Amino acid sequence: MRTNIERTHEEEALVRSGLKGDSEALNTLFTRYTRPLYQTAFRLLGNPEDAEDALQDGLLSATRNFKRFEGRSKFSTWLTRIVINAALMRLRSQRARPTISLEQEDPEQRDLTLGSRIPDTRPGPEEGYARKERSEILERGLESLPPALQSAVRLRDIEGLSTAEAARALGLSEGTLKSQLHRARSRLSWTIRRNHGLSEGLDGVPAVA
Repeated sequence: MRTNIERTHEEEALVRSGLKGDSEALNTLFTRYTRPLYQTAFRLLGNPEDAEDALQDGLLSATRNFKRFEGRSKFSTWLTRIVINAALMRLRSQRARPTISLEQEDPEQRDLTLGSRIPDTRPGPEEGYARKERSEILERGLESLPPALQSAVRLRDIEGLSTAEAARALGLSEGTLKSQLHRARSRLSWTIRRNHGLSEGLDGVPAVA
């Protein structure tokens, strides 16, 4: 039986070969993680079809961006993050689908569509710009976090998954996820305050004292 060190060395050799254009080495790497990656996507999306599509989207993206892998994290961590992002894109798309047509007529007010009776709550130009700026600051702060902490914040605080849902998606216990979230939020708040002179938490991420 191979040791963890032997498996790590083998994987590093496959990664080096893949970076040199060896498609067989790349396929071996992807095949090794297909099952756990599918399970991760399934835990996020809840059905086999979407999970399989997210997995394929993620692997395609990983293939296209493989040359960008710099080895700063484990290959499995890098690949998992890409598949999680693909699954999150599908999850956002699902949540954005309307459950009722905004142009459906209300029998009580046939002269007005439902869409025309919904108040316009969009922010004005200044508020919209401020939100965009805060979002960009948050994104830069997230990119400074280690992959594991970044994923914890994205799933729990940005995508709005419950602690249980996020823990399942990442294959962690709820206690471990909470610990990662505390570390991530602390580091994120410190980074944002240091780089941008902000004293308040950003939208979507609880402030940490």
